Amino acid sequence: MVTILVHPPPANFSASHALLGRLYLEHHAFLRRLLLRQAVPPRDVEDVLQDIFFTVWRRLSCLVTPEQARPWLLVIGLNHARNYRKRLRYEREVLVGFAEDLPEQEDGTSPDTLLQATYGMFRLKRFLAKLGSRLRAAVLPYLEGQSITEIAASLGLNAKTVYSRLHLARKHLNTLALA
Repeated sequence: MVTILVHPPPANFSASHALLGRLYLEHHAFLRRLLLRQAVPPRDVEDVLQDIFFTVWRRLSCLVTPEQARPWLLVIGLNHARNYRKRLRYEREVLVGFAEDLPEQEDGTSPDTLLQATYGMFRLKRFLAKLGSRLRAAVLPYLEGQSITEIAASLGLNAKTVYSRLHLARKHLNTLALA
């Protein structure tokens, strides 16, 4: 005869703990697929999922019945994905020491690389010539690597205005690419 040890749940284990565990087991894969479809990179999906389930834990009292959990979790997941994308606008990842790990390259560049760079510069020059002066004033510093807040401060504009001008410039670029 084999004895199976059964450990009782800890004293502070409640029905809400069990409900959270059930929600996690049943909806983890669904929320993972949702985040991947919402353009959250695979490297960050687990972190965003942890944030989602932390929000679920805090707002568990808002859930009426476990059967209504999927639409509720969908809204929470969409909100977290949106917030993640908003944060990405302001945060940039800097890879320190990455250039030192690459093998040394030759000083001479190939003719194909030079030709592609020249053609790219020609297309960029043509694109900038077709832009209006207001859009061009926002696009040029952005291409030079300035942040949105720096561009807004230098032009005396609101940051949202700079975002909208860059958005319009991207739309214009897409129409040129299709033509």
